[in-house]
Amino acid sequence: MSATSFTFEWFFLGAAVVTAGGYVWFARNDRPERWRAVVFGVGLLLIAGSLNSPLETIAVKRLLLIHLLQNALIADIAPLLLLLGLTPRMRASLPIVRARYALPAWLIAWYGTHAANFYDWALRNSWPLNLEHAILISAGLVFWWPLVSGRLSPPAALAYLGAAFVGSSFLGLALIFSTRPIYSYYEHTPRLWGLSPTRDQNLGGILMNGEQTLVFLLAIGFYVWRLLNEEHAAGASTQS
Repeated sequence: MSATSFTFEWFFLGAAVVTAGGYVWFARNDRPERWRAVVFGVGLLLIAGSLNSPLETIAVKRLLLIHLLQNALIADIAPLLLLLGLTPRMRASLPIVRARYALPAWLIAWYGTHAANFYDWALRNSWPLNLEHAILISAGLVFWWPLVSGRLSPPAALAYLGAAFVGSSFLGLALIFSTRPIYSYYEHTPRLWGLSPTRDQNLGGILMNGEQTLVFLLAIGFYVWRLLNEEHAAGASTQS
């Protein structure tokens, strides 16, 4: 199979269509701002596009590097965009997820789906690979929900994000500094761009940690800005 061939995960393609239809249905009576609709659409596109395109072919048939990129898109970025795209009324209809449960659940899902035995098993079979992707998407939604729902104060949000950033970084570091392939599946796949299995793995770890660093620093920066604004407002009200 050519690296540019399309590979499909039909479940997620169908799920994206159903989710888009549901969003349009609820938007009839709760019309979202344009930016919310765009952000929600981009989130769906990241999931459906990355799992139903040549990116999926390369991820499953060629390079760990691309598989890790795919996981970053569907686990870290797309869930956040989907939640940001919801209107306040839509969010109010969702169940409460407490941060003390969300963070451990996300870390367990992150490390569990990237455990060598599970990862290799998923890559050799179709339905476990769908399960892997479903877990990552669900865990991403659970992780971001305490933040997007507005239930965390800026100091609590900063602690939450800091713990998540540190806690999740060890997987990428292990991939970066490993001198032998962790995932036996990629030792036998056709290579691209002259990358050996170990080099592919090292670059994948760099990509994973780089993506998470960017996402978390942006989120942390937002809450630092909010904290400073609140302190400034509190100081102004005290002086008046």
